[in-house]
Amino acid sequence: MKKTISSIYIFTFLALILFQLPIKAQSIAPDSIAYRYWIYFKDKGEYSPDDKITEGSEAYKIAIEELTDKALWRRSKVLPKNQLVGYFDLPVEKRYINGLTNLGLKIYAVSKWMNAVSVIATKKQINAIKELLEYVTKIESVHYLEMVTFPSTKEIYTPELPIEIHKYDYGISYWQNQQIKVPLLHDYGITGYGVTVGMCDDGFNWRDHEALRTRRVLGEYDWIFKDDSTQNQFPPAQFPKDGWDQDGHGTTTFSTMGGFFEGKLIGPAFDADYYLSKTEDARSETPVEEDYYVEAVEWMEAKGIEVISCSLIYKPFDNPIDDYTYKDMDGNTTVIVRAADMAAYLGIVVCNSMGNERQTVPPSIVSPPDGDSVIAIGAVDSAEVIAYFSSNGPTSDGRTKPDVVAMGVDVYTANSKSITRNDSTYGYSSGTSFSCPITAGVCALILSAHPELTPMQVRDALRNTANKSHFPDNVFGWGLIDAYEAVLYHGGFISNKPETAVEDGNTMYSIYVISKSKINPDMVKMYYSADESGNFQEITMSLSDRIDETNSGRYTVTIGETPLKFYFTAEDSKGKITGPYNAPGKFFITNNETKQIEIY
Repeated sequence: MKKTISSIYIFTFLALILFQLPIKAQSIAPDSIAYRYWIYFKDKGEYSPDDKITEGSEAYKIAIEELTDKALWRRSKVLPKNQLVGYFDLPVEKRYINGLTNLGLKIYAVSKWMNAVSVIATKKQINAIKELLEYVTKIESVHYLEMVTFPSTKEIYTPELPIEIHKYDYGISYWQNQQIKVPLLHDYGITGYGVTVGMCDDGFNWRDHEALRTRRVLGEYDWIFKDDSTQNQFPPAQFPKDGWDQDGHGTTTFSTMGGFFEGKLIGPAFDADYYLSKTEDARSETPVEEDYYVEAVEWMEAKGIEVISCSLIYKPFDNPIDDYTYKDMDGNTTVIVRAADMAAYLGIVVCNSMGNERQTVPPSIVSPPDGDSVIAIGAVDSAEVIAYFSSNGPTSDGRTKPDVVAMGVDVYTANSKSITRNDSTYGYSSGTSFSCPITAGVCALILSAHPELTPMQVRDALRNTANKSHFPDNVFGWGLIDAYEAVLYHGGFISNKPETAVEDGNTMYSIYVISKSKINPDMVKMYYSADESGNFQEITMSLSDRIDETNSGRYTVTIGETPLKFYFTAEDSKGKITGPYNAPGKFFITNNETKQIEIY
């Protein structure tokens, strides 16, 4: 049965964000202290929360303006066609924002989903807002977040690498990949290709490191200084300047998921496309605020990301206001978890570090890992022993957390040039900050093979193939993930980057067809068009390298013509498999390199 985001969540989200709420200033700081607050509005000017946004209407034209085709296609997997665009896509009413600036307040963040803005204000200013602005419905504090990591270390040992041969040379990063069977998927052509991933962190020095500068970054944004560079900047480009280690953490997490430099470091989803968001301000003692996260997730969702990896959490700090407590870790209370669940509601696979608060009583779970639609990831070491720092569940309403675990102890990562002063330094990093991008990378592999899957189907694939799936607990969750089994959980796949070899004017095309069900070798076919007519010719491929009893393996065919476009089909005992998914609407072309043409 197809699974979607729970109806309970949808009701709760609407109740918390869209309905008009009585004004309530939560935990206001003393008169003399200025603090950051969320200011919520009752409507979006002429548009109210219960308005239907119908295609062709003026509201629809406004709401769809920032949404890419891929964002709409991703939403179509989880929402009815007539609900792909909604009230939450409309911009915040400018008159309401101007009303706050007229009171002398600076706007720090704007959220369409929350219909709110964040400001820094004193108690006197908060009282003025309540008295003068009738369109304000609720005021609450912006809470702090923190990165979940420990400092990188220098190369303290070099493990002996195995004799086992794979397509790529992983160097020392072999161990974090092999523990969850990633190299096998890379061997069979599943590398994250075609999937768009978003990351939130302190910054990303990806342009300067050998393992990152060749990656496909489609966009980046610094939500702190409001510019399009996420690596360290200094005057006159930016004032004030970033801290010396501002982009250190994000560089390591990005490399863990998407890095690629053979012989040193390869991430699970090195072939994905990326959007990067700088959301953590390392200059402050309590590093990051949740309003930047909300803005970043909204931006990346509109761009069409399908997976988000975030190593930021809420934890208690010594603030001039009351903090959340364990009872608030119920998946519905914190702003950050409401934003994370909204992203999942719109079709994004949301992955978040479980936190480094150790195994405690009461449970040390933080937010947003408490979200029912958030995949919370704990950490183990190379021997599959739970890391001493990995946080535990359950949530305050009794749900099992974490969801799964991956390696988070001595993970091999790339180090930022801002810190090391060269472009080829690597080291070991520990924390659930690193088990998270490893797992998010596997989610990208699942979607690379099966783009049609919803967030809950991806979560099911991870959970139900993990090594403790029959007896989940609040230490390991469903257990250590198995990337290979997770990709095959919803059916077989065809490699989504065919290989070609030219000899004597003929071209040999190779693909992998992998399934846990019996494949009929006579039904593995290539369809190609050698002219502009759009008519496809059919040719049967040969099983040239059989890897198991299901007839999974490498299939090849040689043709003398040069196709303008082509695709593949196969059949196993459960039905038809196409490559790429939804062919012939999607197909491959050959132009120096084989690539996929996307038609959503």
